[in-house]
This record gives sequence, structure tokens and C-alpha cells, in this order.
Amino acid sequence: MSYKRFACAAAAALLVGTGAGFPSRASASDTGGTVSLQTVPALAGVRLAVNGSVVTTDVGGSAALWVPDLNGIADTVSLASSRLDPTTTLAISKVHPLPHTIARRSNLMVGLDITSAVRLNVQPGTTGVAVDSVRLLQLHSVAGQVLDVNPTRTRRVRLLARRTRLTNGVLTTQHVTWSVDRAMGAPGIALTTAGPRFDPFDHERWRVRLQPVRGTVDIGTVPATAGVTFTLGGATVTTGPNGSARVAVSDLNNVDHRLQLGSAAAGPVSVSLLRVSKLPPGALHQRRLIAALEVRRDVRLRFVDLLGEKVPANRVQQVDLSGGGPMITLTGRQVRDPVSLPESIATEVAGHWQTRPVTWSVSAVRFDGGDAVFAGKQRYSPNAGRAWYVALSVFRVRVAVRDALFGSGVGSSVWITGPDGRGFPLRVGSASPGVVPAMVRGLYDLRVDAAVFGKHTKVLVSRDDLVQVRVVTPLDIAVFALAVLLIGACLVLLGGVVPRRRLRRRRGSGE
Repeated sequence: MSYKRFACAAAAALLVGTGAGFPSRASASDTGGTVSLQTVPALAGVRLAVNGSVVTTDVGGSAALWVPDLNGIADTVSLASSRLDPTTTLAISKVHPLPHTIARRSNLMVGLDITSAVRLNVQPGTTGVAVDSVRLLQLHSVAGQVLDVNPTRTRRVRLLARRTRLTNGVLTTQHVTWSVDRAMGAPGIALTTAGPRFDPFDHERWRVRLQPVRGTVDIGTVPATAGVTFTLGGATVTTGPNGSARVAVSDLNNVDHRLQLGSAAAGPVSVSLLRVSKLPPGALHQRRLIAALEVRRDVRLRFVDLLGEKVPANRVQQVDLSGGGPMITLTGRQVRDPVSLPESIATEVAGHWQTRPVTWSVSAVRFDGGDAVFAGKQRYSPNAGRAWYVALSVFRVRVAVRDALFGSGVGSSVWITGPDGRGFPLRVGSASPGVVPAMVRGLYDLRVDAAVFGKHTKVLVSRDDLVQVRVVTPLDIAVFALAVLLIGACLVLLGGVVPRRRLRRRRGSGE
């Protein structure tokens, strides 16, 4: 039954009532009589004061008492207690007298406004936002009331639950329900709420469920890099030519912590994410992020001598590169394979992200056991190209083998041992010297296979040079042996001729 019908029925009951149960007042003055009270809405236990006397309503919200004077009795009605129970308070909005139909009886309708104490129970829902980070809930009633509450400080609020107004001569009660117009969190948190409108009457707890807010996220990269893929909230986006991108997300909260690289590859370069920073939003339901990157490029090392001629990379044992940070050391196959070098790095200066280009230099190159560069003299920027030509301080040495006796060229295999103890063969022709295109500064040992004597020769290499090695060959030994035999034979012959001549002379003198 509606309150309007209930009020009319109660009024009719009061009008036809006989006043049974009340003592006879035959001796009272002509202005005395009975006051019948009916609360709208009907509430039991309401303590009303009428002309100084207190009466409590029954389960139907009605009460009656005799007063010595009925004149102006409506103006004497008040609440003996504004508290109905520990969570409900009352206020009289209107005392409305009904028309007199029975002598010495006044029928009054008492309109009440009811306020309920409600505990706010904020639930994070799917937002992942800590409840303690919610700073404001703006509550709005259908009656037009707006209440701003900080749930971290105020856990319990008093909300109007019923409002009674006189409409067309009848007291009617409005159910006052509430909703959350706005939820505000700590800076950078976007929230809303979900759920039906809340009726505070007879409800001690209001469960406010948080929901994320949809919006757009603008991403800018430093350095500005095209082709960088990011993932955010299940969405994937790739930066354009200017290094920026925009993505729509279903949750704007904590986007700076949820932004991740989708891939390290970004066209001809590779990237790594150093940090994500937030900028002030430019519009409602928008977030702006700066993705600080390290941009790397694959570079292949090429080695040349001082004349620009190619030097075999397999003779390089180690390369040390420095670029303003940790040194990179390459050994073995790493020297021949492409190396990924940072070409630019995002750097924060006075709260702003800037691009710092990286220039690399060669600190050392171990070549055949010796150092083949001057540290820091050769510099390179990876964005200049995919090949870095490293000039080595190596020398072109020609090796000729000469016969020690005749001075003619000798063809032979020569084994060259470098300062590091490693060796390699060289073929030397009789008519043309052998050429070693790249020899680092140092002392080398040359072993000539064609030599009988002078097989090993020490050579100090410090410049482009022609090294002539004098060796004794088997031919030299043969010629020398032949010469000795001839000399011996001559001596023998000479030794036989001289004694005979002397003998002849003696015989001739004797005759």
C-alpha cells in the first residue's frame, strides 16, 4: 500500500473512531479533547511531544492522547527524541491537520524526514587500484543533495532516506535514493563506479564498486623512433614516422606501469625500454606518456691497413670499444659477426628527457699478439652506416731470400712466427719476393726451409719494408765442397811436381 493510501486510510480511521480506551473528560473545559497522530511514513516507536505530553507511536505509526486545549494543537507537536534507533534520525517536515468531523477530536498527520547512517564500503573491483587511494566520492541524491566524501577519512555518512512533502493537501513520502556521480583517486588515477541506486533506509552498508575509466593514451618516444611496438591493456600500437602513437584503452589507471615493449625490433634498429614517465594530461580521459629508449644498430667491423687495403678479420684476436659507458670487448667470432651498438640514449636533464647521441671509439685491437691501433683516435657514430672501417697500424712487408754465396734469389717456403707465438707460412719466389700484407709492429722470427745454415732470422717490423734474408743453400755447400776438392787436388799435383824437379836438378848437378 502506498503512503498516500495509507495516510488516507489512517485519517478515515481516526475520523470514524470512537475514542474508546480514553478516559471520559466530562469535567473538562469546552476546548479540551483527543488528538490523534499519524506519522507519514508510518513508523513505530516515534516519540512525539504534544503540548508538553509525550506519546509513542504504535506499529502502524499512530498514537492518541487527551489534551486540555485543542486550539492550535498542531503548533505544539514536536519530536521528544530525534533518534529512532542507533542509525536512524528523524525530523518533522510538516504537521498537517485534517478537517474536524467529530467534536472534541483533532486528527494530525505528522510528516517525517528520515536520515540513515550508512557505512561506505569501497571495493576495488577490476581496477587494481588500492582503496586507500580513493580521495573523493561525490554522492548525489534524487532530491538534489550533493555530498562530497573522502572515504579514507569518513567511513560513515548520514544520508537522507525519506522525505515527506505536502502535495495537493496530502502528505506524500519520497524514497530518496543515492548514486555516485564521481570518484576521484590520487593523481593519475581515473575511476568511476558501477551498481544500482542505493536506498539508505534500513541499509547500514553501501558497497561502492570501482570501475576503470576508458580513454586514450598518447605515447612519445625519446629518441623519436619509428616502428617501435608497444603493448598496453591487451592493445598493440606502433609508433609512426615522428616516433609517437595513440592507443585506446579500457583502463587509464597505472598506464605508465603497464606499458611494455611488444618487440625489440624497430625497423633497421633495435630498442630497449629504459623508463616510462607521465606528462600532464591534455584533455579529459587522456594520458600522455614518454617512453625513454636506448636505440641500437647492428654494425659490422671491417679492418683495413693504412693504405685502405683489406685486412683479414680472422687475424684479429680482440677488439675493445668504448662509448661513454661500459666498454665492449669482442673476441673470436664476435669480431667477425655484426655487433649491436647504442647509437642514441634518452637522458633525463632537469626533469626533461633529451636525446644523447653515442659516439664510439676504438680502445684497442689485438692483432697477431700486438696492439694495432692508437687508443681513442678513431671515432664512429652507428647511424653513419652499417660498416665501420677500422684502420690498423699494420705494415706491408716483402720478404726475399738471397743466396749467401752468389746473392741470387732463392725460392723457398718461409714460416713466420709473430710476437704472440702464432705462425703462418709464406711462399717466396726466386724472382719475386713474398708479400705479407699486414704485420703489426713487433719482433718476428723467419724460418727459411731452403737454407742449410741461417734458417732462423729475427726481423723487427716497424714500417713498410723489404726484408732480404741471406742463407746458405745446398748449392752453396756443393760449390764450396767442389772448390775445396779442386784446391786439394791442385795442392796434391803441385806437391808431386816440385819434388821431381828438385830430383832432376840434383841429378843434373851430379853429372
